[in-house]
Amino acid sequence: MNPLPSQDAKSISLKGIVGIENMGNMCYVNAIIQLLRTCQDWNIFCLTHSVESFNNKKAVLAYKDIVATIWSAHRPAYVRPLAFISEIKNIVQNTPYAMFGTHMQQDAHEYLSFLLDQFHEELKVSVELVSKELPNQDKMIISAQTAWNYFLLKHTSIVVDTFFGMLRKTVVCSNCNNRTYQWELFNSLKIPCDGETLYEWIRKEVNEVTDIDAYKCDSCNGRHPAKKYSHIWKMPKHLFILINRFQNNNMKNMTTCNLVDTLSFKQFYAEEVQTDNIYELCGIVDHHGPHIHSGHYTSQYKHPISKEWWLFDDNVAHEIGHAHFSAANYILSYHTL
Repeated sequence: MNPLPSQDAKSISLKGIVGIENMGNMCYVNAIIQLLRTCQDWNIFCLTHSVESFNNKKAVLAYKDIVATIWSAHRPAYVRPLAFISEIKNIVQNTPYAMFGTHMQQDAHEYLSFLLDQFHEELKVSVELVSKELPNQDKMIISAQTAWNYFLLKHTSIVVDTFFGMLRKTVVCSNCNNRTYQWELFNSLKIPCDGETLYEWIRKEVNEVTDIDAYKCDSCNGRHPAKKYSHIWKMPKHLFILINRFQNNNMKNMTTCNLVDTLSFKQFYAEEVQTDNIYELCGIVDHHGPHIHSGHYTSQYKHPISKEWWLFDDNVAHEIGHAHFSAANYILSYHTL
């Protein structure tokens, strides 16, 4: 017979299991805060830096404050996010993101994207990068590093280091087979609900093949059909996957997919990249309802210490044993093992 856990062990397993009060149509805010808590590198950065080091970094400081409050308590406590919401309201006033300062339901992924951009803008620094080409280094590797370095010149931050990856787009002319390459950075993968498995959904995004009519080829100086191929070149330390459920009419695709607790991206890389990233599922934002601007958001959270799964429904926390996969799953959070 296994002994009952000690009070200290129980307290540790419940530490940070704290809900967030809904301040009025703000369930999407609460769900995203809980999702960001699954990003260990980001949270360690925020919690270990002093308040003074975040001077004039208002969104980062507001996030640090609410996360520190959450981690200082445990179930059945909950927090009121009034200070965080008020700070974000001040930041977005008279900007294209002013909707995030209202008490109206918004899209959780758009809010996540806004926060990542805002955190980055507050923390970014300019750096001088010195490229060193190694003897016999592959030209493709040099091209990729040049593209990444060009972005970093004005966009270096812990946000980029943690959440950004890069795709390679290859355009092939049908007339002369000339190949040209483009590089695109991302902070989340947006996958369609199309296929039998999660890997099929991912492939339709990261290994997408599209036709181009009348492509202007610089090699043969003509306009010809072409194809564009996509491959992963660089993956982030922490990965967000958006399941693209909402259609042009804002109605929801209710397809259910059997998600997986661990993901390997080896099959999706460009052939020049000899690496593999194994990711572990650590959080999910769920959207309940048929329409993008209605319904309700909740979040699933894997405790980083106890490894137990919890459901956060605003201020209420329920232990759920394992991640629940359903048509409600909207944003997935994975970290590298």
